Amino acid sequence: MRHTVFLYRLAVFCLVLVLQVASSVAQDRAADDVDGAVAFIEKLAEDTKTVWSDATLTETERQQGFRDLFNTATDVNYLARAMIGRHYRTASTAQRQAYLAAMEDFIIGEFDTRMTQIGFRDLIVTGTVPAPGKRGHLFVRTKVESDTGDPLLADWRVRKKDGTFQIVNLEVEGINLVITNREVFSARISEVGMDGLITELREKYPPTQSAD
Repeated sequence: MRHTVFLYRLAVFCLVLVLQVASSVAQDRAADDVDGAVAFIEKLAEDTKTVWSDATLTETERQQGFRDLFNTATDVNYLARAMIGRHYRTASTAQRQAYLAAMEDFIIGEFDTRMTQIGFRDLIVTGTVPAPGKRGHLFVRTKVESDTGDPLLADWRVRKKDGTFQIVNLEVEGINLVITNREVFSARISEVGMDGLITELREKYPPTQSAD
């Protein structure tokens, strides 16, 4: 009898544990927390506007402020690895470290450059749609208001990991950040090798120093 009761309690405990784990996994998917993902993108937009409109900042300070925002909001390593695909697996440890360091400056620099070029003024969320795949990513669709022309359509691919939202890709007017750069980088690696690509990345966006 005691053995049966013990087994029953053990079974109940295991069932509760499984349900708790399943619930935790579900809550850690951006697609299951649409409001949270939208709030994340909206706050990023507001923080970006604050940095952009602060007349007391020098250009260097503005760039650093923008860098700090997007370095936190974006999974730079995820993007960096995705942008060279199979080439990352064949790179040496030293090459991987150098590439990831160079890509941090490149990715943040590209975001900053694109925002500057379009004259970023505001970002309005227009909807959401689950991203393909089983990772629970979510596309937050937005309209980027600018000072230079018609609004641009930008879809931010957002993931939620360990309770934290991060950007893992971006599509602007149908142009996919990861896929486009993967094609370019693969071509450059074929021509100049991994070390050559790293050198080119560093030349385009030299390492920056944090503003004191």
